[in-house]
Amino acid sequence: MLKKSSLPTGSSMLLAASALFFVACGEQSADSVAPTQDPAPKAAETAEVAETVAVQVPSQLNAAVQVAAVEEVAEVKAAVEEVAEVKAAAEDVAAKVKLPTLPAVEVPESELIELVGYLTAQSAGVATLKLDEAGVAALAEGVLQGLEGKLDLTKLSQDVMKAAFAQAQARAEAVQAGAAELPAIDLDALQQIGLAMVMQTGVTDLGFGVDDAVLIAKGFAAGALATEMDPSIQAKMAAFQAFIQPRAQAAQAKAQAAQAEGMARMEAENAVLAEKNIAAGKVFIEKLSADEGVQSSNSGLRFKVLEAGSDAKPSLTDKVLVHYKGTLIDGTQFDSSYDRGQPAEFPLNGVVPGFGEGLTKIGAGGKIILYIPSELGYGNTPRPGGAIKPGDTLIFECELIEIKPGS
Repeated sequence: MLKKSSLPTGSSMLLAASALFFVACGEQSADSVAPTQDPAPKAAETAEVAETVAVQVPSQLNAAVQVAAVEEVAEVKAAVEEVAEVKAAAEDVAAKVKLPTLPAVEVPESELIELVGYLTAQSAGVATLKLDEAGVAALAEGVLQGLEGKLDLTKLSQDVMKAAFAQAQARAEAVQAGAAELPAIDLDALQQIGLAMVMQTGVTDLGFGVDDAVLIAKGFAAGALATEMDPSIQAKMAAFQAFIQPRAQAAQAKAQAAQAEGMARMEAENAVLAEKNIAAGKVFIEKLSADEGVQSSNSGLRFKVLEAGSDAKPSLTDKVLVHYKGTLIDGTQFDSSYDRGQPAEFPLNGVVPGFGEGLTKIGAGGKIILYIPSELGYGNTPRPGGAIKPGDTLIFECELIEIKPGS
């Protein structure tokens, strides 16, 4: 069934190394959906238009790599709401390595740039894969080509990326199991993983040039080979903070501007589409008046009772067990519990208004068709990417199987 949900909150993270310096310096820094209704998305609350993969330690690669989001990575890689997640991962790394406290030192800029790559590899736990130098070189090459713009993550198919990360997952599991012989990872797959890591961690958004890319890749290779973090890193963190913080802030500001622009554009497009669909829905609803079996309620809901069912009818505080099929006025099916092979259960006060009201018209065993205008359905803010568009009128064919009294 259909959820009235907010836009996904999740996108590419800012540099994992940036989160590490926050730790060191103490800085605060798709349509199978139930007709349950969530708050409508707001521009100020739903910042992201795209989701990308979060790179974590190899033992979590399978969960970390949600390759289905790869196609959207190029749109807006906003990191505003995920710095805390990166910081938490960095805190875990920092707790494990237990670096000694050393006095701050002056660090050449070239070394700080290398440190970006080093900390990225360390925070991702690349060294735990126990790659040989050729494997690390392939990873670093992916990092380099991503930074230089020679490889584009969005041009790689989901199947290719899934296969690459499946190899990494298999090796990570073998390492954890203490296997004497570890499964190999193709060099091409490692290059693709390196590309994904540098894109997903937001390093590409930090304003580094081509010459810097070579240094970052060099640092990444060093971090990927280091089974323990270099103890001298702690003394460099103050310098690293001063170096990376302005870049991180600039990337954040750019991401926020892109967010706002993307949301404004989407809202404008949705408004135009909604106006068109609402008009078409009104024409459709008006034609229903020719069907004597179709009734209307004060809210504007239209419904046709096929079978009344039991005398007892549900109230909005009850839960119901329902089989249903949902279509648009052009016949497009967007959801069906029948296709899934099992009915759905939900509270009537947790669904879109037209659906909840409609099911109060029949008892258990009853069947009904609901004609739900946009204002009683998902309005101008349906689930992004689904078959339901802004302003759509919906049709639900429902079979009420059971009423479960609520409190």
